[in-house]
Amino acid sequence: MERVLLIVALLMTMVTPAWAGGSEDFDPDQPLREAVTQNLLRSWLQHALDVLDEHVEITASLAPDEASGDRRNHLRFKFFPEGKSKSDDSYTAEGWVERSPDGRQQDLHFHFKLPDPSSQRSSQQLVDVL
Repeated sequence: MERVLLIVALLMTMVTPAWAGGSEDFDPDQPLREAVTQNLLRSWLQHALDVLDEHVEITASLAPDEASGDRRNHLRFKFFPEGKSKSDDSYTAEGWVERSPDGRQQDLHFHFKLPDPSSQRSSQQLVDVL
């Protein structure tokens, strides 16, 4: 009986490495590389979103208040060339759709506004931003 157990144990030790070697090689650094890659991508994406948030502002009112007589849907886009935290100067584009009282006709309007000319900026700064 001891011989049978010894032979089975010997066969198991010989078969196990052959069976384990048939699968793909284990790479212990793979989880670390995946985590670093994922965190790096998240970091870059967060930085891009922060920059976008610093320079762009979008507001909208897509549900007109018909109770007060307002029949407009508004969309406003502001671009801050120097950033919101550095200056209040912005390029503004505003659009709205106004419906006629009978609701059969819609008028589309656009309004663009440049920063006040009183701000002291050189044309070179504008070229650098764009």
